[in-house]
Parts: sequence; C-alpha cells; structure tokens
Amino acid sequence: MTNSGTENSQDTATAMLRLPKVQQLAAPTGWHAYAIPVPDFPIKPETRGLLNGAIRTVLDRLRGTPPLELSVWLLMDSLHKNGAVRQLSRHGKEWAPEFGLGIWPDREPPRMYKDSDFLDLEFGQEMPAMMHSIVRIGGTEGAAREAWNVMFGLGSTIVTLALDGTDAVLDAVRDALTRRITDESFQSFAFYFPLIGRAALAQASVEEIDEWMGPVQVYARESEEDRAVLLLSRSNAVEALKAAGFIADSQAEDY
Repeated sequence: MTNSGTENSQDTATAMLRLPKVQQLAAPTGWHAYAIPVPDFPIKPETRGLLNGAIRTVLDRLRGTPPLELSVWLLMDSLHKNGAVRQLSRHGKEWAPEFGLGIWPDREPPRMYKDSDFLDLEFGQEMPAMMHSIVRIGGTEGAAREAWNVMFGLGSTIVTLALDGTDAVLDAVRDALTRRITDESFQSFAFYFPLIGRAALAQASVEEIDEWMGPVQVYARESEEDRAVLLLSRSNAVEALKAAGFIADSQAEDY
C-alpha cells in the first residue's frame, strides 16, 4: 500500500526544486558568458544532483558533432574543506590525477611570501594563498565524467570542451599564463591552467580571452567567489540552457 502522505511530501519537495535563472554576462566579442547562481558552496545535496544533470545537458548540447574533447579539472583550494580531498585520493588509480598551477590572469602572479606580506597583514586578515594547485583528471573520458559527478558541488570542478586534447590546450595557453611570473619558484610547473571569474571577464580584451582559452570552446567553472557556476562559450548557449530547463534569455546583464 502506498503512503499518500509520503507521496505528497515527495511531490512538494520535487516541485520546490527549480533551476535558477541564468544571468547572461557581458563578454568580449566572439564569446558568450553566463552565470548560473548558486546560494552557496558546497551545494546542498537536495539541489546538487538536479543542477549537475542540467549542466551536463548543456555541455552535451554544446559539444557538437564531431564532439569536442571533454576534460575535467579540479581546483584544490576547495578540496581541503570537509575532507573532500580524500575523494581524490580514493579514486586516484582510475582518475590518474596530474598536478599543475592555476593562474588568475586578472590577479597578481604567484610568488613566494616576503617579510612585508606578514608585516603589512592587518589583525584578523588572512594571508592570501601563495598558489592555487590544479588537478587534471587523466585516463579515459569515463573517468573524467565520474570525477566531475563525484566532485561537483564542492566549488572545485572545471570542465572544458576543446578542439584538441588537453596537451594541446595546455601548450597553447602556457605562454599567456606565465609571461607575468617572475618568481623562479613558479616557472617550472608541469602545466598552467586559466582560472576565470566575472572580474576577469569584466576587463578582458578579445585578444586576452583568446590567449587564455586557446583551443577551448566551452569553459564551465564552479566559482566560489562569484557564488555561481560560470559558463564561457564561443557559441551562444541560450538554447542549450533552455533545453536543460534553465530560464535564460539573450539579454546580457551589466555587473
């Protein structure tokens, strides 16, 4: 016998789960940018699966035929919270992680701490991170998708769709991401990967964003500082967003 009270509760809970309205952001010519708002990271379990599935639908629609190559990356900053890094260790064999350096093109380049950094620190202020480690998920596409599904919602995942493989992407963006680094301690990492947020989009030129992205056609990043999942695409993604159930329009918002 079915419990009608339980069914009604489940129906009510399902009805309350709604995908957020997408904000279309201003972006350099030839690019389209969107912010999918998230109340907070980590994303609550009751909305995590719904949002993850919808974003997968968007990216699958943007992938095209023949399909662009899908790659998954993890920003280590968020993985040290709540022991989430243990998931990376637990799945190390199948995910084949490789470690590199994440670069914020709109921020000060990485460098070792100086005495002045400590002397100028105000009471209660946290020391800025010296560096931002990035993990590239290796192995098969199946492993990359599994890593994305497991780690999504923690504020760490980045997914790229590119014309070429990950090695070609990293070769293409290396010079643009390293040219401002003067500290020798940060000049010999295995790879460098762009970390793009709304702040960078607000001031980037067409030439800069093209250099940062290289052959990447679609870039989707959980952005804790923006409290959103940011989507950057060379093609208009409004129809793909709508097909996934998002409310989206073609009007770019100022920010």
